Amino acid sequence: MTKDVIKLVEEYAGEDPTRWSKLASTINSRRLELLLLKEILLELRKLNQRQATLA
Repeated sequence: MTKDVIKLVEEYAGEDPTRWSKLASTINSRRLELLLLKEILLELRKLNQRQATLA
């Protein structure tokens, strides 16, 4: 069974500060990119749902 993209991102971009403090700054920037992409995906899903209710 496939996982939802949002859930996959949350596994890698969680809020655990001890996990992230051990990683390099490039990894931290990747985390921020993942969080941004997650937010974009959530907004797109909202727009799609709104569009579907109007149709």
